[in-house]
Amino acid sequence: MLNDKQIKQIADSLLPTFIPKNDAEAELTFNFTVPPKHTYKVWYEKGKTAWTFIKFKKVEVLDTL
Repeated sequence: MLNDKQIKQIADSLLPTFIPKNDAEAELTFNFTVPPKHTYKVWYEKGKTAWTFIKFKKVEVLDTL
């Protein structure tokens, strides 16, 4: 299990991939998975100069196989 700091670090490293092209967007969310089965949803808000990590939630993924 990852701690809060690790989740934020991973999310921050992925953030550039998810930044909206529309500069008017002020919020964004995305999910990421850490093997084997740890999925998290993260939230960011846009400040005056940068995106700020707001929170995360562990997402329960059903194993359909």
